[in-house]
Amino acid sequence: MSKVATKLRNWLGLDYEDVEDEFVDEEPEIEQELEPIAPREERRRERGGRGKVVEMPVQQSNHNKLIVYRPVSFDDTQSIIDNLRSRKPLILNMESIEIDLAQRILDFMCGACSAMGGDICKISAKIFAVVPADYEIVGNSDGFKE
Repeated sequence: MSKVATKLRNWLGLDYEDVEDEFVDEEPEIEQELEPIAPREERRRERGGRGKVVEMPVQQSNHNKLIVYRPVSFDDTQSIIDNLRSRKPLILNMESIEIDLAQRILDFMCGACSAMGGDICKISAKIFAVVPADYEIVGNSDGFKE
């Protein structure tokens, strides 16, 4: 048996000494002369100085941005909807506006989300997460979806 297999069996706590005697190879093992492993610097120079590092392409899209909005008037909903249409997730913070205006904006946002297949989720009393169709809101909050 090979030394690696023996070490593996010992590490796993398996004792196959009796079985090993039954399966003895008739041919002796031939030792091969191995070449020494070149140090890292030599190997790196041989490859032209470049390792196996592959550069990741830089993504120049707006899909990796989370936008936080604090609407002041109902007119701000158009830019919110434009960003949702561009598939950007949003945090809608309506803490600084009156309840009637916040309700009107929220109703409009719910309709727009529904039309675009998006989702809206209440984070706190006046803060909402609004995401397009290709996003999923995941969390362990007991909040409800509007």
